[in-house]
Amino acid sequence: MILEITMIILALATLILLFFLVSCKSVWERLMAINLVTIKIVMLITVYAVMMKSPIVMDISITYSIIGFISVTLVSRFILKGGRLK
Repeated sequence: MILEITMIILALATLILLFFLVSCKSVWERLMAINLVTIKIVMLITVYAVMMKSPIVMDISITYSIIGFISVTLVSRFILKGGRLK
């Protein structure tokens, strides 16, 4: 019961962050929102893995978190360097 409530709260938090992502004005706010959505999805997958007692789903959660970290890091470095080189 607790895990289901936790999953509902995480899903609602993700939806709120998606609305924040659409209404952001700066690139850095959007990048932060994308990072937070990634974190919430990882938490959602982890709670699901605990609920189903599945170590394979936990591996997917770890892999998704690594991919999310690397992508946010690369995008922020891209923005700091000024975008595309012409």
